[in-house]
Amino acid sequence: MPRIFNIAGKSLYRLPVEIAVLLIVFSGAARADDGSPATAATQPADKSQYTLFDPVPGDLMRAMSPDRPNKTNSPLTVDAGHLQIETGILDYVDTQDRYEGDNGREQSLDFGQIEFRLGVLDNLELDTFVNAFNLDQEQDFTADQSSRQSGFGDTTVGGKLNFWGDDSDDVWNTAFGLQPLFKIPTAADGLGNGRPEAFFGFPFQINLPDQFGLGVETVASWERNSLDTGYVAGSQNMASVDRVIFGNLDVYLEYWMHTSTERHLESQQTVDVGCSYAVTQRVILDTGFNFGLNKASNTLECTAGISVLF
Repeated sequence: MPRIFNIAGKSLYRLPVEIAVLLIVFSGAARADDGSPATAATQPADKSQYTLFDPVPGDLMRAMSPDRPNKTNSPLTVDAGHLQIETGILDYVDTQDRYEGDNGREQSLDFGQIEFRLGVLDNLELDTFVNAFNLDQEQDFTADQSSRQSGFGDTTVGGKLNFWGDDSDDVWNTAFGLQPLFKIPTAADGLGNGRPEAFFGFPFQINLPDQFGLGVETVASWERNSLDTGYVAGSQNMASVDRVIFGNLDVYLEYWMHTSTERHLESQQTVDVGCSYAVTQRVILDTGFNFGLNKASNTLECTAGISVLF
């Protein structure tokens, strides 16, 4: 789940949800008209009997589907009885603050952004996000002042529930899920707002021909406003297209936007690119670059990490 900076606009956008609805209709029409027999689709094995204490056997496990490095989360869950650890080895954010007459710069460097994903049931996992160490530096060029803070970041707990499509690899198959997350304000002084927040993600994906994939997600949130004086309703909307090339290398292009009901503030928007490389069936390396599209957004974010499935 991407980090939230409380700079937002006036309205809540629903474009990714509309795209998802259209794609569901389109995919159904495509399957009806492709002339192939209905039995051609792969029938996934029934794994409903497996639980946290009775793990899914290795030969029945689904392929890894990390939630990083892009911001659009997958609706697919980790198999019951297995643990997936997704680690951001480093995450660098550079923000040139020229918003509403300001003249400053903020740089942050995070080490060990770790997500623990534990499979509980065939379609349910528990998630915990930990920010191990954050280093933040702010500069105000107008006042000729600077400050630096470092320490432990916030902790987020929640889970992911898959409604359908957890084991579907066929072209035009879809998957949809729900991912509620709750932020616990454990960050050191100056590194967080010290307040709890809640996020409810609705990830959707569809398998496209020629090894393309499309993921869209809407995240509704209850978050602090930019002045940290109260709570507002927020929304993130994102869409990501990826394709497998050169065997184990998967590249993606993504659009992301964050807005809220807070008045007189512009929405954040970024375009993101990156890739992941499967070293083995249970180890994936990744890197990503996010570019801000307006003054309200981070100027640049670079991230690199590794995901391991046990």
